[in-house]
Amino acid sequence: MKILKSIVLSALMMLAVSVSAQQKTIHLLHVNDMHAYLDRAAALGGIIDSLRALYPELLVLSAGDNRTGNPVNDEFKETNRPMMEVMNAFGVAASAIGNHEFDGKISGYKANAQVAKFPFICANIRVPESAGFKIDPYKIFDVDGVKVSVLSVVAINARGIPDCLADNVKSLSFTDPVEEILKYEDILDKESDVQILLPHMGIENDTVYAFKLKKYDAILGGHSHTYIPSNTRYNGIIVTQNINKMQYCSLVTITVENGEAVNVNSQIISVDATKLRNKEIEKMVEGFNDNPFLQEKVGEFSKPINNVFEMGSMVTDGQRYASGADITIQNYGGVRFETHDAGAFTRKDALMLDPFGNRMHVYRVSGAEVKKILEDAYYNDDKRQPFTSGMSYVMHIDKKTKEIKSLEIFNEKGKKIKPKKTYTFSCNNYVVSISKTIKDREPIRVDEKSVDCLMKYLGDKSPLDYTNITRNKIIED
Repeated sequence: MKILKSIVLSALMMLAVSVSAQQKTIHLLHVNDMHAYLDRAAALGGIIDSLRALYPELLVLSAGDNRTGNPVNDEFKETNRPMMEVMNAFGVAASAIGNHEFDGKISGYKANAQVAKFPFICANIRVPESAGFKIDPYKIFDVDGVKVSVLSVVAINARGIPDCLADNVKSLSFTDPVEEILKYEDILDKESDVQILLPHMGIENDTVYAFKLKKYDAILGGHSHTYIPSNTRYNGIIVTQNINKMQYCSLVTITVENGEAVNVNSQIISVDATKLRNKEIEKMVEGFNDNPFLQEKVGEFSKPINNVFEMGSMVTDGQRYASGADITIQNYGGVRFETHDAGAFTRKDALMLDPFGNRMHVYRVSGAEVKKILEDAYYNDDKRQPFTSGMSYVMHIDKKTKEIKSLEIFNEKGKKIKPKKTYTFSCNNYVVSISKTIKDREPIRVDEKSVDCLMKYLGDKSPLDYTNITRNKIIED
């Protein structure tokens, strides 16, 4: 009897060991659209350190747009080097390629990739052999004995490229991201236990993909800066994304049994709420921030800027003032923050508001062409309303499709602009690149950078008050 009990007990113990060996739990830390917000890097680093102490196998992944938006990083002698060094300190395993990874052109991307101790991945970018580098579509990681595949794609717009200046990617080509995702599904299912999609596509696309995919276990997204609550699922698949500038990160926990993910959960972590700090990164950032030039005051506001419409009006006024144009148009996505307190506005503020180094172009156009340029700026900037100076407009759009139904444009006196009248028109070169009306036309002249125009305006006209100033009205019918 004792022998039988011993055999049964031994069998149960072996079964328990067998079950234990078949089931493992792994952890991923997901960030997106950090945009070089270095002032939160020490706190995020502290969270990563704390999680890694609990989960030594922690895999840190970025969904792209690591750069652009902080002049401490963007104006550094080696552009974006501070952010690459911080990401190396985070121990990032892989990063998606966001549209802003090409803000420094292909040469800038290549320089960043050489500094990074992690790979950039993207399945729908084609790099010519002459470029001297390659981009892998995916990577497979051994995470505590579990094979984890990570595949990435980047969104392409109606022009067939990511949302960046066409000249910045002119030697690259881009394929349909959905086709690439589906093409690799079965391949990665055979090669790995867990399949992760790390797209820089935006929540609108991520939620659609969730209903098309059969083999991916989680979608860790970026691009639209969307806060997605913990454990949000679409079609049973965890989808997670965070607001930009390192405000949040996501901890993704995956239980794997017999080579399959049987349970996936996500937990959103607030970076601002933590008191944890990585001291090495904190010291690194202090060194990067030690730049008196960026702290110089270039203007001031007598009243706070309260929303993106007031800010957009101020930005376009600055561009128009320096270019001397009748009318100026700025795409919505080019205004990088929405509010500012009353008081001093610094060079750093200006470069954070307009970080792209775009130059102003001046044209002579008809009133009818102004309307077409405005429509181009709307459609080719994710159907977001452009900002203007020297004019205002009322745009009626379809509530469901967001297609323009009608568009009325008025001059500063409130009268409709005349279709056949000629106007002096200015915009930055990004707006030129997304407008089929003027992109191939020779400008009258090319002026200074748009951010320099803004600083000149602030210096000459401060203090400024933009309370309740907005010139664009959208009506959904």
